[in-house]
Amino acid sequence: MRKFSYLAAGAAVFALFVSEAAAGPNSTSQAAAEFTTLVVQPIASPQPVDASDGRTHLVYELLLVNGTPLHTRIDAIAAFDPETGATLGEWMGESLAAIFRLNGRLPGGTLGAGGSAYAFLDATVPEGAPVPKAIKHRISVSRFVESPEDKKLVPLDPRTGVPGVASFEGVEAAVDAGRAVVIQPPLRGKGWIAFNGCCADLQHRGAVMAFNGAAKIPERFAIDFVKLDSERRVFSGPADRNESYADFGLPVYAVADGTVIETSDGAPERIPTKPREPTRFDTAGGNYVVIDIGGGHFAYFAHLKTGSVAVKRGDQVKAGDVIGYLGDTGNADGPHLHFHVMDGPSPLSSNGIPYVYESFTGAGRLAGDSDRLIETGGPANIDAAWRSGPHKAEFPLDLEVIDFPDK
Repeated sequence: MRKFSYLAAGAAVFALFVSEAAAGPNSTSQAAAEFTTLVVQPIASPQPVDASDGRTHLVYELLLVNGTPLHTRIDAIAAFDPETGATLGEWMGESLAAIFRLNGRLPGGTLGAGGSAYAFLDATVPEGAPVPKAIKHRISVSRFVESPEDKKLVPLDPRTGVPGVASFEGVEAAVDAGRAVVIQPPLRGKGWIAFNGCCADLQHRGAVMAFNGAAKIPERFAIDFVKLDSERRVFSGPADRNESYADFGLPVYAVADGTVIETSDGAPERIPTKPREPTRFDTAGGNYVVIDIGGGHFAYFAHLKTGSVAVKRGDQVKAGDVIGYLGDTGNADGPHLHFHVMDGPSPLSSNGIPYVYESFTGAGRLAGDSDRLIETGGPANIDAAWRSGPHKAEFPLDLEVIDFPDK
C-alpha cells in the first residue's frame, strides 16, 4: 500500500493540474498544451557563422531544468525552421550524449528532481540556403519515479494521467541577425591544427560561467592552434622541452586594428609532459593580451611565452603587428595559442562570438587517431581531401589543418 502511494503521489499532483486546466474556461486551448516536466530556455540567440565545410552553423545552447519530483530522461532533441519546417539538426543516442551535459558534469541524460543540464547545439544550414529567422525545437522525453525500496527508476503508473513518454514542440529562439566579424589570422605559415574547436567538441564550449546571475560562455568559438612541422609532427626531440615543439616561440599577430585594453605577463613556462598543477580560473590563460577591435568585439590571445608580451594597456595596434610570442603558460598541455573573440573585455565574464578569417588555405583534417599520435611525436594522419583549397571569410572547424598566409 505504501509503495503505490509513493509512486502515485508525485505524479498525482500533475494529473490534478492537467485535469483542472482542461476543465477551465479556456479548456479547448489549454487541453492542447503539453505538460513538459521541463523548463527549457536558450542561453543566447543562435549565432550564424559561415564555416569551412560550406555550411552556415548556428551555434547556441539550451538550459533544461526539471522542476518536478519526476525523473526525466532526454531521449531526443530536434531543431527546425518554424517557417519552412526544414530540419536544422537532430540529436539522439550517441550524438545527443556528445552535446548534452548534466550540470556538475555528471554522466547520463536523466534529470532528477530539481536537476538541470545544458545542451550545446550546432544547427546547420546547407550552402546557399537562407538563414532562418528563428529556430524551434522538438524534445522527446521519458519520465520515471524512484522506487523507495531500491532507488531504481520505474515507469510511471498509468493511473496518474501523466504520460510516461512524451514529445513536445516549442522553445523558439530568435536567430541573431548580426554577422560574424571578419579578422586576419593571429598566426602565419603552414600546418596549423584547429584543436578543441567548434562545434561538437565541448572542451571550450562546455565552459559555462556564471557571473552576476547570468550564464556566460566565453569560449564558444575558441580554438587552440597547434603547429605541425614539415614531417607532420608536433614536436621533434625531447617531449619535455618546449623548444622541441614546432610552434614554440613563433610570433603572434594582432587580428585587426584596435586598442590594447589588458595584458598579463610573467607566468612561467610549463614543462609539457608534466601533469598540470591546479590553476586559478582567473589565471588559466597564463600570459595573455586582450585587444578592443571595435564594434563591441574583443580579441583574446592566451598562453603567450613568458616575457614576450610586446604591447601594453592603451597601445594602438594595427592588424599584423606582433603582440607577443606563442608559449606554454597557464592551463595548457603544451605550447599552443588559445584564441577567441568575445563581446566584452573580460575573458571570463563575456560571451564568445563568431568570427571568420579573411583567407586561409585548407590542408585537410586530422583523421583516425592522429590526435593521440601527435601527442607522442608521431606523424599526423591527415585526410587531405577534406575541403582542401582556398577559403574566404570562413571559420575553420575542429581538427581542421589550415595554412595561413605568410604575410
